[in-house]
Amino acid sequence: MVIAEKENKKITKTDLAKKLNISRGMLYYQHKIPLLDEDLKLQIEAAWVKHPAYGHKRLALELKLNKKRILRVMKKFGMKPYRRKVNKPKKKEDEGKEAVKDEINIYKFLCPIGLDIVWVSDFTYSCYAVT
Repeated sequence: MVIAEKENKKITKTDLAKKLNISRGMLYYQHKIPLLDEDLKLQIEAAWVKHPAYGHKRLALELKLNKKRILRVMKKFGMKPYRRKVNKPKKKEDEGKEAVKDEINIYKFLCPIGLDIVWVSDFTYSCYAVT
């Protein structure tokens, strides 16, 4: 039960535990949480096969577990659900045209000294349902 030798003096586990201010039993303790977290990680990955976009709340309902526990495990292993990219609507007039080059924005360099001196807006496209 020798841990280290220092200047021909042997340090026992009892002395080491005293220096670390922990009980000797803690040197032998096996934590249960990492094993349970590994199992939960596998369950999350299995659920993502069927529902790849589920976040921690829906996974909690699917697996019947606490959402905070699932979120903790997802953060621990750096797991993130698949997110679809949003398809932005395109105008028919812009199809086949080259992208607009960067234009100089003169208002970016202005420093207005009072209210109602510079008014700027940018309205690109609005999609709404006509009824």
